[in-house]
Amino acid sequence: MTIKAVSFDLDDTLWPILPVILKAEKGTNEWLIENYPGVEKLLNSKEMMDIRDNLISQKSDLINQLSKLRELSLVELGIRSGYEREEAEIMARESFKIFFSGRNDVKLYDGAEESLDKLKDKYTLGVITNGNANLEKIGINHYFKFNLSAEDMNTSKPDPKIFEAAVKETGLQAEEICHVGDHPINDILGSLSIGMKAIWFNEKKIDWPLDERPDFKEINSWMKLEETLENIN
Repeated sequence: MTIKAVSFDLDDTLWPILPVILKAEKGTNEWLIENYPGVEKLLNSKEMMDIRDNLISQKSDLINQLSKLRELSLVELGIRSGYEREEAEIMARESFKIFFSGRNDVKLYDGAEESLDKLKDKYTLGVITNGNANLEKIGINHYFKFNLSAEDMNTSKPDPKIFEAAVKETGLQAEEICHVGDHPINDILGSLSIGMKAIWFNEKKIDWPLDERPDFKEINSWMKLEETLENIN
């Protein structure tokens, strides 16, 4: 059956995410220490992870709400560092703005935007992501007809529900949609589980890490995506 729609993961599929996060964290932490020096001791300690884990244990949905989880973690950090709640909430809001700006300052993989520009005239394009990137801030939202995130869906890949939502959004059969992503379980097994086609974006050229290798295509460059999509049957 001919592919009519293509969904994409974002982090480590459209752009490498680690350098982005490291830079965003560095800028945010520098701002926090300069403006709220009381947090410095706990900021880079194990306690930050303990705060995050404790919040998730109290409200498990937060694992899908990355932006909210970060803000709540920073509020708790501020309180534990000796600031009043109101001041800690202001600190969390303002520092999140800095982090989120940096988090969306991404550099797309070579050929990614050129491919999207070509593919948008052939397929319905969409996004299925567990992350909290903002496509409008990045400047590529105009390529996509739908954007399904873990935050909005309150569930995350590989849960079939988030892929089934893509089927509903397009009005197509599952086998008419191909999902492109870097994660063997979240992207490849998740999309295949409901009958979608899948392309593994293996930019690092690693071996398939799971015991069983299901039926999917593999690329390590965006330059190969258009041709690979045309050859899926």
